[in-house]
Amino acid sequence: MKRTLSSLLILALCLSLASAAVAEAPAAGSLKLEQQTVRGNSSWTPESYPEIWITPVFAEYIIDGRDAERYPANFLRFAPPEGAAPLRIDSDYANLIDFDTLLQYSYQAHDRASFELFLERVEEQEYILADGSDGVAIYVSPDRRGRARAMLSISEHFGGTSKLRIEIYDNAGDNLSAEALGELIQAEVARVQAAMQFVELDRYWAEGVFAAVELFNGQVTIAIDTADMTLTDIQDRRIRNRVLVDGKVRTTEIEINSPFQDDLVDAQLADGTEYIYKVSEFWGNAYFYIQEGRTSGQIYLHIRIEGTFTPEEFAAEVEKVYALVTLP
Repeated sequence: MKRTLSSLLILALCLSLASAAVAEAPAAGSLKLEQQTVRGNSSWTPESYPEIWITPVFAEYIIDGRDAERYPANFLRFAPPEGAAPLRIDSDYANLIDFDTLLQYSYQAHDRASFELFLERVEEQEYILADGSDGVAIYVSPDRRGRARAMLSISEHFGGTSKLRIEIYDNAGDNLSAEALGELIQAEVARVQAAMQFVELDRYWAEGVFAAVELFNGQVTIAIDTADMTLTDIQDRRIRNRVLVDGKVRTTEIEINSPFQDDLVDAQLADGTEYIYKVSEFWGNAYFYIQEGRTSGQIYLHIRIEGTFTPEEFAAEVEKVYALVTLP
């Protein structure tokens, strides 16, 4: 039964990849990450991220572009579970939640992984539903907060021992049985393999794709114009933009945070907005006060820019980034 299931999943994968050549990246400015709150829990809306784009290839090297043969702009794309809302979006990882069932889904692309190591922690052999011999390994961990995990080979397209890992968490604590967890993960593996496409592009998939992003920490929400950014890491409190500047990849982070450095210097933007900053050897950090936290501490907008700057150069860069932010 296990071998039959795995063979069917592999067949579904091959069929789904047949149309990969016609796939394209999302249109420029077509996505907006908008916050929603469901029963006191925040995420972005399901409509914000209608397709998962994921790759085991390092995003920074794709953007750099100087070794495209070794680090090609190749991706997997597939729809998330219906109605699932995104919690985190990285180049190699996506995490979503279904607020109706409280099932949480994660997907991670690995450039190197093995089925043997994936399965070695399983204590009960009966919890292993597929052993990897057909390109799919699956096991379940029934406990108070049940988990089910799968690993799929994607080496046909990314080479080496690359794998796609899928995990389902039962956040409702319903004590799902091993059988119920097995049905969930097997159905999800089959769904992903049937929908998954391999996409070859000439750039990072998210270049200019996200028009705007809302960041939130449960107390404040800030909006950011990201139309000219290439977002590679997106979390509820932080985004990371990577672009080529003078032939080098520069990283800029915008997040909701509190100052974590000493010896910060007072400064002002051209319009008189006050902030504090520090320029170190490889990074510049600027903090704009937003408000007092409800429980403790102060809440700041933190702008972190990679590079070696004079104070004047850093101030000019901060002006550019701050102009893209709308504070509450």
